[in-house]
Amino acid sequence: MQIVRGGGLSGPAPVAADRGAARRPRLMVWSAADPQGEQDVRRSLRRWLRARGESGFAQVAQAWGQAEPGPVRGAMVAADCAEALALLGEPGPSARAAQVRQVGTAPPPVVLLLPGQGAQRPRMARGLYAWDPVFTRAADEVLGLAGRGAREDWLAEPAARTRRDAFGAERAARIHHSLVQLFAVDYALARLLVGWGVRPAALLGQGIGELVAAVLADVMALEDAVRLLALLAEEAAALAPGGMLVVAAGVEEVRGQLTDGVAVSALNGPAQTVLASPGHALADTADRLTGAGYECLPVRTEAAYHTPHLADACARVAERLPVTVLRPPRLPLYSPSVGARLPVDAAQDRLHWTGLAATPVRLRDALDALFADGDWACVETGPGPGLGALVRRHPAAARTFSALRARPGSGADDQRAALSAAAGLWLSGHRLDFEAIRSTG
Repeated sequence: MQIVRGGGLSGPAPVAADRGAARRPRLMVWSAADPQGEQDVRRSLRRWLRARGESGFAQVAQAWGQAEPGPVRGAMVAADCAEALALLGEPGPSARAAQVRQVGTAPPPVVLLLPGQGAQRPRMARGLYAWDPVFTRAADEVLGLAGRGAREDWLAEPAARTRRDAFGAERAARIHHSLVQLFAVDYALARLLVGWGVRPAALLGQGIGELVAAVLADVMALEDAVRLLALLAEEAAALAPGGMLVVAAGVEEVRGQLTDGVAVSALNGPAQTVLASPGHALADTADRLTGAGYECLPVRTEAAYHTPHLADACARVAERLPVTVLRPPRLPLYSPSVGARLPVDAAQDRLHWTGLAATPVRLRDALDALFADGDWACVETGPGPGLGALVRRHPAAARTFSALRARPGSGADDQRAALSAAAGLWLSGHRLDFEAIRSTG
């Protein structure tokens, strides 16, 4: 039987209790050679927890914070002894359970999903800032390049943000902050996972997320991507305000309901289409669709992205953007803007990148191309599981994880979500850098 480090009768020396990290979620993992051995290891973990109790929970979590990669694996994320025992099968109110899975000889390769406009929300991923050092450095790098105010706006309490907007923050600054903060969270979450030992084999970015993918794949320098976003914000702010609308229907169902000026912005799948338009035309279309029985949801945005409405703005961005070095992708890029794997010549075409905001999104086509190339473990590195939820609807999708939860929560909720994504990858057969994971907090 292959027993985790710290999981059997012998283990590492006790460490000092971490009293300042009470209620901090922790990843605990174990493995064994067969199902019976895994049950024995789990029983050993229960004995450790019962013997040390709440005051020793941090010590147990530290000892069980890494494991040798065996074929039968278990994992859980818990914040205290009572929760851990409940997950391990002790009597209690929890309906959840620690996950156990037998892995194959070769885990599925990882593709990172990088969402775009509409995914952002106030204080997104705030709980990971100053918790994980790699995330913190990456976010600071992006927001530092963005200039004054972007970082402060992201970290501000909701009440402070409301007061600032009441005094009339410039629209260009709001758009810029929205774009660059979303970029920063996508980028920093991806860097966090790489820092934890995850080795992506491909990237799929949607909207702004595709620009993040270009940086992660070493196509474009981070400085050039952030500069592009600043120019896009200026040009978008000079246009009439616009909006976007998610409709729970296929594109052919909604075409006949569109008001003049409304364009199809994204083809996300057979049961989801995104529309966009400047002015009041989108509201009229929403009323018409709602009256016809379709479910509609507005997107958090101030511009009609991925429509011809932004074509001139994108052309001006291309004119204003300084000479940018573009390199062949270091990783495969699956591009919803082309609906396929991005060709090398397109990756090195600056008009592809400057024109993203005006190009309709063909997510379902990109997913068809992705899954035609094999089985994947899909990990969403963005403000929530929205893109991952669309991926899960694809008939070929089998393993999809999100590094952040759907709704805003506490810092511990953000940390729990990131650790849970790592647990999912461990259970899928991937190796992790447990020392890096234990360095958080």
